[in-house]
Parts: sequence; C-alpha cells; structure tokens
Amino acid sequence: MLRAVWVAMACLLAATPVARAGNVVDVRLTDKVVPGQQPSLSVDAQADLDSLVLTLKGDGGLALSERRARIPRQSSRSFPLPQVKPGKVRWRGSLEVKLADGTGGAMPLDFTTEIMASMELRVSAGDLDLERRSLLLRAARPVASVDWSVTSEEGLELGQGTFSPPAPAREVRLGWEQNPGTVLKIALLARDGEGFTESLDLFPWRWSVPHEELVFETGQADVLPTEAPKLDRSYKLIQEGLAKYGKLLPIKLYIAGHTDTVAAAETNDRLSEQRALSIARYLRAKGFRQPIFYQGFGERLLKVETPDETDELQNRRAEYLLAAEPPPMQGARGWKTLP
Repeated sequence: MLRAVWVAMACLLAATPVARAGNVVDVRLTDKVVPGQQPSLSVDAQADLDSLVLTLKGDGGLALSERRARIPRQSSRSFPLPQVKPGKVRWRGSLEVKLADGTGGAMPLDFTTEIMASMELRVSAGDLDLERRSLLLRAARPVASVDWSVTSEEGLELGQGTFSPPAPAREVRLGWEQNPGTVLKIALLARDGEGFTESLDLFPWRWSVPHEELVFETGQADVLPTEAPKLDRSYKLIQEGLAKYGKLLPIKLYIAGHTDTVAAAETNDRLSEQRALSIARYLRAKGFRQPIFYQGFGERLLKVETPDETDELQNRRAEYLLAAEPPPMQGARGWKTLP
C-alpha cells in the first residue's frame, strides 16, 4: 500500500502574472511505504512548463537533483526518492519552475518520509493445526485484520474470510471454516492499523512418494546397478507428482534416510545421510530439476521400536517427500541442499 499526501496546492512564490492568476503546480508526496517500495514526490502541472528542477537533501547524506523539460499542462512527473532502508528521513530543498512564457519561480520543500519496517509475519510448524483448523500468526507490528483463503490440492478454494482481533495485536489466533478437502495452501494477508498490508503463504501440503526400498551393501551408500530400476520407477512417480502439483506450489523434493539400531548412533547418522545423498544425486542425474534436500536421521526416527543392536528391515528405509516447505519431522537437525 502507498500513502499519498498533498504537500502543496499553491502558487509559485515568484510574483508573475501567471502565478498570481492561479495554481501552476500541485505537489503530491507518497510519504510512507512498505519495504521494497520507495517514497516519491509527484508534480502535477496546471500550466505548460518549460522546465522544473527538484533539489533535495535528506538525512544521512541522501540527495536528489533532477531536471525535467517541456511538461504540458494536466500532466505529471514522478520523482522516486533515494531512500531504501526502513526508517524516517527528513528532506529539505526546493522546486524551481520555469513556464513556457519564460517566467518562473520556486517553492521551498520540507517534509519527512518513512519506509515501514517489515511486519515479519510467521507461523511456526507447531502453531498450525490443520485438524482443528487453527493457526497462530505472529508479527513484528500489531495486526488489525487478516484476510485468509484456503486452497485444496486440486486448486479449488475451500474457504475464505476476514478475521479481526478485538484490538490490534502482534499475536493473532485465527480459526477458519472450510469445505472438505486436503489443504494445499493457506494464504494470509495481514493489515496493520494504518492500512498497510503484508502477505504470507503457507504450504502445509506434502506427498510421500510410494516406492520400493533400496538394498545397500552393509555399511555402504552406493546405489547398486541392480537397485537402479527401483529409483527409475520412483522418478517416474515424482515427475507425475510434479506435473500435477507444480503449478499450484513451488515443489521441492526431500529425501530422508533411516537405519536400524545396529552399530553406533553416530555411525548410523552418517550412513543414513550418505545413502540419502546417493538417492538425491541419482534423481538429479535422472533429470529432476527442482530443489532437492536430504538428511540422515540414523536411528532417531524408527518405524518399529526395537532394542539397541536389532536388525530390523522396516527401519532401514528412506522417505521421498514432495513439499513446498521442510517437512516437520521429529529428530530433524537440518536439511542439506543438493547443488
């Protein structure tokens, strides 16, 4: 959102017949903007202008000096101000105008602009409950209202609405009603007390790709030639998933490796990560071009609980997950990116 205010609707200060007859220029200021935008000053010509010169100096050494020529009446010229960092800047300077008949004048300028700090919207994994259809939105500035919409994995809208807390707050508990369906995306548009907005998209959806588990040699992480056809079939399913959902969300592939409890925990952490990396590299070489992340969980996330030093086939496994955001998995220590 941009907020524009009138700085002046006044005659130029020079005592010319044209200036005395009526307005020569109107000056508009967009004095407050959100991050990623720039404050600006606009000049609306109410008479034919030969030229105008804008000279400004701002806090912190900021400066602007621009000249525009031959400006017809009922037209505008905009001047973005060289302010990029959040905060306030006071500007002082002048606007000099020369009319088409050679007369002219100047008007002083003194104003303040502001780039608002980001609202820093965030919803942690633990603050989103799809079953109860509830989330906790946190922000760096008080939020006055939130527009929300929920989209299904088929791309259909499951519900939408607006929620306003009793008073603007930095933490907003939002609940929603929706039609039946699997949630792929929750879009939030938060509005502060001045009407400035910031958006946040949540993608709680993920798809666990069905696959056959690879068999590795004991203590090794290389994909055996005899096991490659399993990955080829998995790759085909992954590509089908990408074709189906890739237009709805930014798809990423997450490979999680797991082991049984045989050998030391540190050894299993390392081995499971090496195997997850081998799978990721194979799928990349096969042609998957979206981001791939991998992580070894060792024996920290057993599918079947067993005592230590237990050879359990079901625990020696990998997970292939398509998602837009890192899957919230217990025991996760950080996903690594495949170059």
